[in-house]
Amino acid sequence: MPTAAQGRTGEHRHPAGGRPRRAVTGLAALTLLALSACGAAPDAGDAEPEHVLIAGHQLASGTSFDQGLEEFAELVSEKTDGRVEVEVYPSAQLGGETELFENMRNGLVDIAVVAPGFIGEFVPEMSILSMPFLVTSRDQRDAIIEGPVGQELELELSEETDNQVLTYFGGGARQMFFNAPVEEPADLSGRLFRTQPSQMLSDAFGALGMQASNVAYGELYSALQQDVVSGADNEAMFIVAENFQEAAPHIYATNHEITIRPAVISEQTLESLPEDLRDSVLEAGEEAGAFARDLEAQEDDAALEELREDPSVTVVDADTEELAALVEPVWEEYAQEWEMEEMLATIRSLGEG
Repeated sequence: MPTAAQGRTGEHRHPAGGRPRRAVTGLAALTLLALSACGAAPDAGDAEPEHVLIAGHQLASGTSFDQGLEEFAELVSEKTDGRVEVEVYPSAQLGGETELFENMRNGLVDIAVVAPGFIGEFVPEMSILSMPFLVTSRDQRDAIIEGPVGQELELELSEETDNQVLTYFGGGARQMFFNAPVEEPADLSGRLFRTQPSQMLSDAFGALGMQASNVAYGELYSALQQDVVSGADNEAMFIVAENFQEAAPHIYATNHEITIRPAVISEQTLESLPEDLRDSVLEAGEEAGAFARDLEAQEDDAALEELREDPSVTVVDADTEELAALVEPVWEEYAQEWEMEEMLATIRSLGEG
């Protein structure tokens, strides 16, 4: 099956003397037709890119994921002299994170930002990066993604899915938020809590006394309003961006995960590119990842402060040591199941001192 980068044109070669055909997906083609109808089609004299890569994420336009992928698109265009174009589709236009990852495997999407909890449906070991209260500082996060832990998980991802980590986004701290007050760990008991579709996460939050629900992200606001679920977790910046504090104004500041969000690229896509363009895409990915992580750290810190200052919102700082102690047995259970006890010990040691 041709990849999205091959753009349903099959091959990148073209007849001698002919012009390379621009590779686009059906969705991209519809977009171009719409632009043409509005008089916004590219000037006929402009050089068309040889390759078009389709990138998607589930968050709103203007968020750090979106800005990170847009930065990546600009860098790719610059580094390849316009030979490669990246089209960015925010707001789950190409599906939620599970669908995005499945569509990458089906050759319909080239690049996606996907949380480890979703990748864990296909590569369970990746879920270790989302274990609550395990990765709790940005220094620890950096040591993970830049060291042997990251390398081992990236190899596992490649072997199991034929995708590879282009770079890492993330860097915000996940907080819990509820539609009813939470003052202490005991108040979590019996709460119906939305999580990513990961058994490990369900068990981890279950260890805190909550019952997990896998409500779709796009339905979460109304689910909180209607008390289908009573709480969820996210970074402060995304709580604010999605206005979740309107439906769930009780923030339990747990800082239970410094997020590591792989931006994953199809290996078929990379292999379809000439070596010089491939190198440029990978280089652009590293630069865009650093940009996005710095941006998210700044915006997330500012958003948490904004929530603290909002008179309609209550922010309670959690006893994280007590909560972590409740979750630790879940870390150990899954590390044993995945035969990753040594990796768990390494990650914990990276967070010490």
